[in-house]
Amino acid sequence: MLIWMRDSATAGIFKFILLGFMVLAVAGLVLMDVGGFFRGTMSSNTIVKGGGINIGIQEFDQTLRRALSAQGIPAAEALQLGLVDQMLQSEIQNRLFSSQSQKLGLEISDKDVMAQISKLAEPLAAQGRSKKEALQQILRTQGFSESEFVGSIRQEMSNTMLRAALSPPATLTSPTMAKELYRYDNEKRDIRVILFSNDTISDVKQPTDEQLENYYTANKTEFLIPETRTITMATLKPSMMKGKIKIADVDVRAAYDKNIATYTKPERRKIDQGVFETEIEAKKILADVTAGKPIKNSLAGEYDKNSLQPELSAPVFAAKKDDVIGPIKTNLGWHIIKIKEIVTPSADPFDTVKDQIRKDLESTAFTEEMFNLGNTIEDRVAGGEKLEALVTEYGMTTEKFGAFMRSGYNQSGKNTFESFADDKDKILESAFDFDGGEIAPIIETADGQYRLIRVDTVTPDAYKPLADVSDVLKKRWVNEQKRATNQALAKSALEELNKGTKIEDVAAKNAGTVKSIANIGRKANPPAPLSAVTAAQIFTSDVGKAFSGEIENGFVVGVVDGVTMPPADTKTDQKELDGLTDLTGRSLSQDIIGEYVSSLTNGKEIKINQNRLQEIYGKQ
Repeated sequence: MLIWMRDSATAGIFKFILLGFMVLAVAGLVLMDVGGFFRGTMSSNTIVKGGGINIGIQEFDQTLRRALSAQGIPAAEALQLGLVDQMLQSEIQNRLFSSQSQKLGLEISDKDVMAQISKLAEPLAAQGRSKKEALQQILRTQGFSESEFVGSIRQEMSNTMLRAALSPPATLTSPTMAKELYRYDNEKRDIRVILFSNDTISDVKQPTDEQLENYYTANKTEFLIPETRTITMATLKPSMMKGKIKIADVDVRAAYDKNIATYTKPERRKIDQGVFETEIEAKKILADVTAGKPIKNSLAGEYDKNSLQPELSAPVFAAKKDDVIGPIKTNLGWHIIKIKEIVTPSADPFDTVKDQIRKDLESTAFTEEMFNLGNTIEDRVAGGEKLEALVTEYGMTTEKFGAFMRSGYNQSGKNTFESFADDKDKILESAFDFDGGEIAPIIETADGQYRLIRVDTVTPDAYKPLADVSDVLKKRWVNEQKRATNQALAKSALEELNKGTKIEDVAAKNAGTVKSIANIGRKANPPAPLSAVTAAQIFTSDVGKAFSGEIENGFVVGVVDGVTMPPADTKTDQKELDGLTDLTGRSLSQDIIGEYVSSLTNGKEIKINQNRLQEIYGKQ
């Protein structure tokens, strides 16, 4: 049960913060290597190949940076956290699901795709923009073309449909397993331990000058003073363009006439329909309706050709008012339909839509004007013009920032660009990709502003000199020698216990005492001096077996004396038990999808170019 294993670890020992993005369908990722994935070598332009999947490095890089930009995480940090690998495996899984969806004939209609896109645009539209403007902003900030965006939405919707088909009902849980998990979580253990404190080691000498210098060299990166930069940022704000965009009435009318189809409702049919399980029942209802009776359990509705199922669309729109048609079979059953009214095509009057048309035209003209102006400024920068001259001519505002590190923080730990959360990565990339005195290409920020960044000063990496950190290094050196000596003593004691020597004899040999600790809970915080890692080792050791682990400022060596499990009929915490019961259902869903992913990769050799990933993202 993958979820339970992960949740238990979170509760008892390790706490992981997962990116909520990710956006990604990660169910089954744990099982993907089982399905045939391995690291291999291939073309430098290919990152994944095999099993019908081919992902190029540029394609993956674009997808990765879109996701990381939304989270404000640098690519190098994402690689260290394992997020790059998660993203790649999720992309592989999505492709496997897309291929399978096509084989199964799962199709998403244009209408459903447009409805989903409209839903995505709603939060931005609620901020005063039209949905069209909101969609344009999404495309700009994510770097999508319209066709790419529509394609990605369609793919994700079909994949979601397949995952939903695989998922068991939420009511499918295992109360019996939940009770066993409850007993497991509430297990307790008794131990006896010997403590080995680093402070008891007293015969450690101070390092020689040569040892200290070598130690400094080996740990020099810990005393790095990172490169810092200062910049001047000039901003061209949309408010500077307000009032400059005027749309003539004749242009509004021309746009209406040109796009009249957009404002025209197609021919429609108002109908009553009933759906029945068998053809025999449907024919009986048809006879009753033909004789003047209403359709049993009918549903009324108004439809155009595209909103009816294909089997119904043609006969319904070929029929006349008051006609009764059927039985017609679809995947829902047998339909009997009566045509109540024929609604002819009609266009929204110009006066009712002209204000919205004007607003749309102004928005498009404004976007184009800002884009053209940004290009003009960028061309002039490339031609060598000074930032101050452009600021004066275009009425741009300026701000100075620095000195800050590549992370965006200054030496005092303050986030220099905290107020630029959505655009922090773009700003830092511009600030660190150019030399002092250079102006980076103009960037468009999430709020629609254009910004020019000039690198004013560059302070390269430096290291604190040995003389400034010698006292710190000497103390660390001595403590590490104490720890190493103490660790060797603890290791020897563990070996004695494993040979069968009594713990009291081992303690006496090491001038220590035996400490008994009872009722250590699996999920509870371990009592002092035990650490979380040591507590985990206790619960993986059999009764009578020895264990060891590191604790604060020392080590512990001991044996497990006893295990206490709650009785099968023990009174349970109902809230905790309900949570575990729910967990069994969610675990089953993930296990099913994981096994399905494994089946899709079964027998397929899928290579991941891990070396190329390290070259591109690791070197940063």
